[in-house]
Amino acid sequence: MRALTPLAVLFFLAACAQEVAWQKSGASEQDLAQDSAGCRDRAFAGQGAMGTDAQRTAITYSSCMESKGWRRAEGAKP
Repeated sequence: MRALTPLAVLFFLAACAQEVAWQKSGASEQDLAQDSAGCRDRAFAGQGAMGTDAQRTAITYSSCMESKGWRRAEGAKP
């Protein structure tokens, strides 16, 4: 149950702010899913047993995605 808490916080914060899409020239949806899963694992691995720092998790995830060549395309939610 504790592992779900940081994930829930992260998704809640993302939903409240802006819609974010990751783009990479020539990449497929499968590439996105694979890179996203790896970055998500890396972000949560740094949290430890009591990890609830959603901002740090989001920054680690974003940095990981950018290091793999992905770029954020943000837009206001309709």
